[in-house]
Amino acid sequence: MSKKLKVLLVEPDYRRNSASIIERAADPTHSTKKLDDESLWYPPLGLMKLAKFHNDREDKVDFVYGCKEESELLGQFKYCDRIYITTLFTFQWKKTVDTINYYKNIVSGDSTKIFVGGILASLLPSKVYEATGIHPVKGIIQSPKQINLLGDENIDLLPPDYGIIDSRLYGINDTFYAYNTRGCCNTCAWCGVPKIEPGGVYYIDIKEIIRSLRKSYGEKSKLKLMDNNVLASEELEKIVNDLIELGYGRNNGKDKKLKKERIVDFNQGLDARYITEENMQLLSKLNIKPMRIAFDRIEYKEDYINALTIAKKYGVKSFSNYILYNFKDTPKDFYERLMVNIGLNEEWRDKSGKPSATIYSYPMRYAPIDSTISPTKLNPDKGIELSQKGDRNTNITYDNLCWTRRFIRNVEVMKGTAHGAISPTPSLAKRTIGETLPEFIRNLYMPEELLRYRNKYEKGIYEFEPTRMPGNGMVEDFHKFISKLIEARNQRFIAFHNLVSKNSKESIRKFLLNCVDKEIKKWFKIYLK
Repeated sequence: MSKKLKVLLVEPDYRRNSASIIERAADPTHSTKKLDDESLWYPPLGLMKLAKFHNDREDKVDFVYGCKEESELLGQFKYCDRIYITTLFTFQWKKTVDTINYYKNIVSGDSTKIFVGGILASLLPSKVYEATGIHPVKGIIQSPKQINLLGDENIDLLPPDYGIIDSRLYGINDTFYAYNTRGCCNTCAWCGVPKIEPGGVYYIDIKEIIRSLRKSYGEKSKLKLMDNNVLASEELEKIVNDLIELGYGRNNGKDKKLKKERIVDFNQGLDARYITEENMQLLSKLNIKPMRIAFDRIEYKEDYINALTIAKKYGVKSFSNYILYNFKDTPKDFYERLMVNIGLNEEWRDKSGKPSATIYSYPMRYAPIDSTISPTKLNPDKGIELSQKGDRNTNITYDNLCWTRRFIRNVEVMKGTAHGAISPTPSLAKRTIGETLPEFIRNLYMPEELLRYRNKYEKGIYEFEPTRMPGNGMVEDFHKFISKLIEARNQRFIAFHNLVSKNSKESIRKFLLNCVDKEIKKWFKIYLK
């Protein structure tokens, strides 16, 4: 009989404000009922499948989040046989490497007991080895041989063990997660999938996986499918039929046990370029809410509009649109894509303002797939420094301004007003981003204080806004100021642009020490709030 292993599964503490979230979740007096799975953390599926694999072998398995003191670890895991550490984004490099080295020390430096996998590890294996002395397990774990064990199980096809993680923290209360396919035929420069999931698996039979999960953890109404490009599969009809058999068809009605309708969410999005009348007829048999479709480049405009038009024709009423920005686009390009969605939301409203379908726009800032620096600290590829040659010959227009740290930060502030989205209500969306391109650019320059608390500072009232009193008008005053400054295209504007673009309060403080321009000085003080 083989030795029973003591196994520790670790997810690094790379989430913002995780300590306070964990403390709140552990407080029995704090109600978490209002937090649905969309508000909680994505579960570490790779670790959960490893938990299932080891539990089936009757090994002893425990899960921890972050670097636990040895005294906090269960006694049996202080001297564990192996530790699996998952990784996520490359810009979480320091926290991840610190975690790996911490647990390496727990096992007295025995690197044979440490197994590191996941996104970061698959994209930067050499760097991980240089920093930790651990050779990562790259890509998907499909065989025990990849983790130096005997067996013929496909670990990736095992049902995840939902029992090892805290349902107060992770989005597993009413949601199952699965893959119908693996890999993607596209090789988009901003995406790590070709390196993480090379090749392609175009059909995975998930029926027994979901049935097993229901048997072990009860019924859950949502199924999040994590496929990267399911429409590229030639087995789409088989996939749809499997989902219908599992009860995720549009006409299945509410599940008697759940008292809720079962919902399918292709969570990684559907490629607009692949949507046709034929495959939309298939997809229309499923209860998809929402339908997620990306709009990454303005060149895809016709494909994107065509995809949404076809989907709406086949009864889709809720769309979620991811819009990549700061890759090879400009603020003008990004604004045009947002306005496409606003235009469709306007078109889909009747005379009373009631929508027949809605699109939520979710701007997503580009992050290099191989950078170990946080996107907030990266310089955009271009655009921070404008030429200082010539007083009025700089050829600066609203059309050709490029992304800067300030602009990127302000987009994040804009989308934060609606929990990461741009409202599907056209008037509110236009208020958020601007009714015209020049107004959008002015908002990108705006001090964060004014942008974040517009109700306090904006005098104008927009249609469909919640009832409020007019603000003090500083937003309007700033628009007048920056409009004149941009249109002047002189050294005063260049100096202002170059300083504001850095999104650095320290730089502004230093500048103010010798600033004699009263108007500029007035606004820079607002940037410091």
